[in-house]
Amino acid sequence: MRIGLTLLLLCTLAGCVTEQVDESGKPIGKAALDKDLVMDKDGRIIGRPTRLVAPHTIIINGGTPTEREIRLLGVLGLPEREAPVTFKKAQEWMHKYLAQEEEIFIKPAMDSDLKARVIYGIVYLYARDERTGGVLDNAYVIVNQAMLSQGLVKIREAREIDDEWLRDRMITTEKEAKEKKLGLWSAKP
Repeated sequence: MRIGLTLLLLCTLAGCVTEQVDESGKPIGKAALDKDLVMDKDGRIIGRPTRLVAPHTIIINGGTPTEREIRLLGVLGLPEREAPVTFKKAQEWMHKYLAQEEEIFIKPAMDSDLKARVIYGIVYLYARDERTGGVLDNAYVIVNQAMLSQGLVKIREAREIDDEWLRDRMITTEKEAKEKKLGLWSAKP
């Protein structure tokens, strides 16, 4: 009985954590993402990553009218010919953390045209428990900053990031990656 109750609770919680709903409380499913550009209550685009282009681009909702090329706001990765080791690590990082996600969230830059093919933004994904892999409730990872912390990208232009707190965190994060000589800051980038 205890095992059955635990499984029921886990199934119920899993549904609650991962399900997105629109303003009227109706679930947002694959079909909705394919025909309309869906925004959450925080003004973030909800998208399904369909192709990863290292080191700083994600294609969402591929092959649909809502397909967009998302470029990480404020950061820039170097091409493979300039930083072969770091480029490969960026590919591996993106595959490990982004490829398996059903949904990611993109906070577009202030002046973004959401009808444009390319949108610059801050990309979020669900934070997961390192031990179980389960989604943590109301917790997100900022992809732009996470990649910066590993030296996989560098700051392109900090002023692009309008959130002062995030901008300062990203500057500090890059400084720490430089001090640790990670990725682009290593002897063999």
